Amino acid sequence: VAKFIGSPPGYVGHEEGGHLTKLLKECPNAVVLFDEVDKAHPDVLTIMLQLFDEGRLTDGKGKTIECKDAVFIMTSNVASDEIAQHALRLRQEAEQVSQRKLADNLGEE
Repeated sequence: VAKFIGSPPGYVGHEEGGHLTKLLKECPNAVVLFDEVDKAHPDVLTIMLQLFDEGRLTDGKGKTIECKDAVFIMTSNVASDEIAQHALRLRQEAEQVSQRKLADNLGEE
């Protein structure tokens, strides 16, 4: 979490700030990718809740960073197996429909 928003005062690295908060201060129109967010630590998810609910983020120094102009993209592998199986069934159904339509049209000529 400290690398995300920065260490609180009195901790090592406090002056550096966090990677995310520093980026959003420098580039408020940033596009931020949270890859495989389902694997994130619960404390990180709590920070993201504030970010998405309020449109701002509080860094380790207590300063508020407005994030309303940034774009956030999250990826997840949750239910990826089920989605892949569903896609396979849809593809098979589409092939069956295509073959049936082709056979119907060829039979008419």
